[in-house]
Amino acid sequence: MTLRAAFALALALAVLGFTWFAAGRAARAAEEKRRREAFDNLASTVVERIAELSVLEYRYTDVMELNRKFLIGGTSSSLVRFSGVVKAGIADVSGVHAVWDRASDTVRIALPPSSIVSNEVDVSSIRIWDLKRNLFVPISTDLKIQEISAFRDKVASELEATGFLKEADDRAAEVIGSLFAGFGGAIETKVAK
Repeated sequence: MTLRAAFALALALAVLGFTWFAAGRAARAAEEKRRREAFDNLASTVVERIAELSVLEYRYTDVMELNRKFLIGGTSSSLVRFSGVVKAGIADVSGVHAVWDRASDTVRIALPPSSIVSNEVDVSSIRIWDLKRNLFVPISTDLKIQEISAFRDKVASELEATGFLKEADDRAAEVIGSLFAGFGGAIETKVAK
């Protein structure tokens, strides 16, 4: 092989190697751009379209006895049975902020603290039995509604005291983190206090 042929072959290999390297680099840059655009789309569009994120649910049923007594009129008593659902999660998902640190290939997510997002009594589940009815000492519908509302609020307070919201924080971090799992090697979530 002549010197000229060897030089031409070396030059051709160099050009081919440079082309292969440049094409690979361009493909990696294009892939990185697609990942970044997908991350931005998820962070700014999809997550913000979620108005509220309920991640935990607690169902309850109660039967309560209501009694009213009056010295002159006697007594009245009723049984009231009802069911309800308490849901906890992130009330306003626009407070979720995600940042992709490309240097460490980590997605860092800041979440607002969880709260009770709904606490509703199923109206169709309410059953009332009048055990003893006295015309002079009636148990009004308003009293029944007040007692049901008081119990509903008591259930929410008890759940908050037993760590229901902490459990909701953990579950919300898991759910939101799973949305971003495909973008980075690690996911870090932090709940604002």
